Amino acid sequence: MPTILVEPRDFSELYGEKIDTNRLVDLLDLVKGEHKGTDEEGLWRIELNDTNRPDLWSAEGIARQLGCVEGRRRDYSFFSGDPGEEIRVEAGMREIRPYVAAFVVKGLTVTESSLVQMIQTQEKLADNFGRHRRDVAIGIYNVNRITFPVHYRPQDPAKHSYVPLGEDQSMTLADILECHPKGIEYREILAGLSEVPLLIDDAGLTLSMPPIINSRDVGEVVPGDSDLFVEATGMNIESVILALNIMACDMADRGGRVQRVRTSYPYDTSLGRMVDVPQRPQRSLSVPRGEFSRLLGVAVKSAEVDNVLERYGCDVSVNGNDIEVKPHPTRADYLHAVDAVEDFAIARGYETFLPRMPGDFSVGRSDSLSILEDKARDHMIGLGFEEMTSNLLVSRDLVTTKMNLPDERVVAIANVMNRNHAVLRNSVLPSLLAAESHSSTAAYPHRVFEAGEVAILDEEAAHGSRTEMHLAALLSHKEAGLSQIHADLDFLFYQLGVEPRLEEIEYPSFLPGRAARILDSSDRPVGLLGELHPEILQSFEIGMPIAAFEINLGLLL
Repeated sequence: MPTILVEPRDFSELYGEKIDTNRLVDLLDLVKGEHKGTDEEGLWRIELNDTNRPDLWSAEGIARQLGCVEGRRRDYSFFSGDPGEEIRVEAGMREIRPYVAAFVVKGLTVTESSLVQMIQTQEKLADNFGRHRRDVAIGIYNVNRITFPVHYRPQDPAKHSYVPLGEDQSMTLADILECHPKGIEYREILAGLSEVPLLIDDAGLTLSMPPIINSRDVGEVVPGDSDLFVEATGMNIESVILALNIMACDMADRGGRVQRVRTSYPYDTSLGRMVDVPQRPQRSLSVPRGEFSRLLGVAVKSAEVDNVLERYGCDVSVNGNDIEVKPHPTRADYLHAVDAVEDFAIARGYETFLPRMPGDFSVGRSDSLSILEDKARDHMIGLGFEEMTSNLLVSRDLVTTKMNLPDERVVAIANVMNRNHAVLRNSVLPSLLAAESHSSTAAYPHRVFEAGEVAILDEEAAHGSRTEMHLAALLSHKEAGLSQIHADLDFLFYQLGVEPRLEEIEYPSFLPGRAARILDSSDRPVGLLGELHPEILQSFEIGMPIAAFEINLGLLL
């Protein structure tokens, strides 16, 4: 979970009144936050428990949300109006790092404290929301040194030089990637590219090589600066704009005057070829008023919903029994009616809902699938396998490209905040392989398994997908092969009272001639077994052969 450091006096100024630690602890419930103590410099350590709200990953964001609830809502005029400056994108950027956007802020008094917060927000957004700068990276510059328009272009890394932050001498882009600490840390993002991104102004002054490092000439912000140029580049235009919306509101909350910047593209984007930022996302939810009463268990009137959600920063309009809710432009987490209902409950205060004891009495018992799952676990441990537990949310690459399954259909998250948690896994085996890729220093053989949930797309299911309970196991050592993992599978099925049969198949993740479909006693397919293809081992950077199986426990009931 994101954790930020906040200077108490600075936070009180942003909030609008003095706040002590006890008061902060109570208020943080409104943003799903926890006070985790004070560090040696007297800074509050605040942990945010909602990874879908990057707008709260700063002192400004928390103060803005809490201020709304206290009746100090602020609306921002810079989400509309004509842009003042321009970025021009060259055609070659489409295949390299296609999207860039920016805004200008003037009249901002940059202090030591506000600069620390600004850098913290920049890094949190780029590392967490931007997936370690792969999807979003942010640069901040002194705008008074820039000659507009700014150009975003591809550049041969051996044929352009500038002085990067932290250095005194000019370096080529290639040398920065090889020698500069930030180049070494982030060069993998640009690996394999013959040309790299470059931001340069109309007078030839280099701003940065996104997403690696700013130039020292224009990209070093210091206390006392007041007029800034803030840009973001990335692989998804909506994510780039959301990050800049957050930065713009944060700087406006500190007294800055935000001016929009236009980005001109030579190719189509989902928002057209002329994109002005900051930009208010066109998203809203229409929620039947009855949903608030149904989900919360109390009678709720439209007027109360309007009042409470407006105080939480949303725009609300009532049309009969339907309530349209537009979240703040720094948010992208509204996907379902439940999101609006949850905000209403938080803003109204959970303490306002009277607890009610259940009126029905029932006797519970273990679900039959859970009993089978526990039994299978016990037998796998008895075979000498070690159990793992992995996340249900994974990256798309993990279950598709890395498994040599580029066309695999998966259940995807609509408002991705982190590309490592972009889809629901449809198989357990990739999670085991991901763990195995970090286990090369452990003594072999490796025998690991996991029994866990997967999500399968199913148009006939209630929500378009169904949940299955799978068990996967892998064996890894120098001579790992099909016969060994087959013996383990036979023992497991014998203990579960199932007589399996194997049917040879070709499967992209397994070696040709060394893969099989697992059938139960009724010749119904219940899983897969095989030796992993060398391409799969290479994609996971695994140096040992692996044999594995995966079965659907639900089909064995």
